[in-house]
Amino acid sequence: MHRALALPILLCALLLGPVPALAQPQRAGAPAAGADHPLVGRYEGSDQRFRQQREFEELRLATAAITGRQPGQPRLREGNSALVSGRYTRLLYAGPPGRSPLEVVRNLQGQLERNGFSVVFSCRGRDCGGTGADLWFAVTEESPIRLSNLPSNWSDQVYAVLRRERPEGDVWVALLSVPEPRAGSFTVVDVVEARPMERDRVVFVSADEMARAIAQGGRVALYGILFDTDRADPRPDSRPTLEEIARFLRANPALSVIVVGHTDNQGAFDYNVDLSRRRAAAIVAILTREFGIAPARLTPFGAGMAAPVASNETAEGRAQNRRVEIVRR
Repeated sequence: MHRALALPILLCALLLGPVPALAQPQRAGAPAAGADHPLVGRYEGSDQRFRQQREFEELRLATAAITGRQPGQPRLREGNSALVSGRYTRLLYAGPPGRSPLEVVRNLQGQLERNGFSVVFSCRGRDCGGTGADLWFAVTEESPIRLSNLPSNWSDQVYAVLRRERPEGDVWVALLSVPEPRAGSFTVVDVVEARPMERDRVVFVSADEMARAIAQGGRVALYGILFDTDRADPRPDSRPTLEEIARFLRANPALSVIVVGHTDNQGAFDYNVDLSRRRAAAIVAILTREFGIAPARLTPFGAGMAAPVASNETAEGRAQNRRVEIVRR
């Protein structure tokens, strides 16, 4: 730890007295949408305001003060940041009231160090960058997942980035907290679990192939309909598969089908059942609204994690279990 930070931390400890422990990761059975990251947890009493995850993303994390930046030069570049890629999770926490950003970040940092992480860089206030705002903008505005309506108390920000080395890929955690008058603090937690991008995951099934699969086995599994984590609406890159489903149904006007959503086993059972049902309903809504398929021919159903086709113990198996099936009714 930097010597310059030792005195403020000691003063906080003396003035505030005993500090709350970090809360444990969210209990089993809780909705995945509000879950903490299992490697980080949360500061006791804080409220999660935002959570989003991407299976693969690439971004830079600040590993040094952002100083000496020339006009037009990116805030994060070689020399003051690390380029990392992998599964990306961003969380935002408010509070708890009466607890400073320094206290929140140092508690999270201490918990991470006990779990095998090492501090790569930490700073406070204007020591983080030439203007005090540079680091904040770098972490929020240049991130693939944006945040808005956050306090801009850059002169009082507290930041730390930590890394844990693992044979299967390193894990990076960036913590950034700023004061907020009512909540006490707003804290952004970025987690990158480094791993290579999954390849050969795009599987396009044509209308003719759908017809053959359903004629032979009564169902067809589709991996071309994609969803962001915890979201029910198909992503824009799902369009080609949705168009092929519509082509298949138009070519077989007497056929009625069940649209079945499937998930892996990450998260609570009931939550996954509801999520898969909402995803199936969203697909049915698109097929009826945008492609003119009669609603009576489509029945949405959510199977959740109840019908896996592969082991959920591996990332590859979970990817196979996340699918949409069209089943002859």
